[in-house]
Amino acid sequence: MKKIICIGECSLNIVLDPEGRPLGSMPGGRVLNAAAILASEKYNVIIASEVSADPVGDILATHLQNKGVDISSLDRFTEGRTALNVFTAADADSVPTSLTRYEAYPDDCFDIVWPRVDEGDIILFGGFYAIDRRMRTRLTRFLAHCAERKALLIYLPGFLPQQEPRITRVMPAILENLEIANVVVARNIDLSLIFGIDNTDSVYHDHIDFYCRSLVSVDTANRRISYYSGKEMSSVEIPESTCRTMLWNSGAIAGVVGAIAERELTAEALEKPTADLREAILGAAALSANKAASTLSHQWQQI
Repeated sequence: MKKIICIGECSLNIVLDPEGRPLGSMPGGRVLNAAAILASEKYNVIIASEVSADPVGDILATHLQNKGVDISSLDRFTEGRTALNVFTAADADSVPTSLTRYEAYPDDCFDIVWPRVDEGDIILFGGFYAIDRRMRTRLTRFLAHCAERKALLIYLPGFLPQQEPRITRVMPAILENLEIANVVVARNIDLSLIFGIDNTDSVYHDHIDFYCRSLVSVDTANRRISYYSGKEMSSVEIPESTCRTMLWNSGAIAGVVGAIAERELTAEALEKPTADLREAILGAAALSANKAASTLSHQWQQI
């Protein structure tokens, strides 16, 4: 089976009640959680990322290993701290809303050993890692190498506004990522933040189709996952109970990646996917999202 190489941030989510008392914690980051889900399904998964050599970093590294993820390309830096996302509920009956982020990355980190890339491997990359100036030069070279090796690249655009409040600074990097990607998997809220347009149809036709033909849109508000390709669009509805959990987005991503891996799809196949292929990928995304959501049983794990 081909490798799935996941490149993105590792963080820890901590949820507090309105009085500031901790309710629980769980690994954060779409790439990290998608990697864990895929590895637990027995895919060959490697994560290329970084965590500090601190207790939080130990929690995340152990979690990934326990799920079966290869962490040989996980950098354990010493001058800094692993990122924390602290969510706080507005009142006792509400789900977590406000977010405070804590991070301390040294300038010289992301000193990883890139894994070997073979033809047909899948590269899942995105989030702020895909645009961060600390690692942009090294990442760009690696992605170009992956394309040369005929790997299939899946891009997850999106980042927290706290990480980069001025979109004009990072738009060139986002467009470069779109151009090299074979598939884009994006939350509608991220597309709205990046392009300033709330309508996903318009975002796809005006800004993404020129660079990448396949877009999978994950829409929490409308409880739907949609696959755009050229003038065609297919969609599947998701139960509200699934969409209210912290893991459903990562589950959907894992489903898309798993479906592509199972079918050993090529870049050419994703340039003009048939209706049957779009529906198969969406079905896998929905199934994986529902399965991931079903593993969460606490009120604080809802969003």
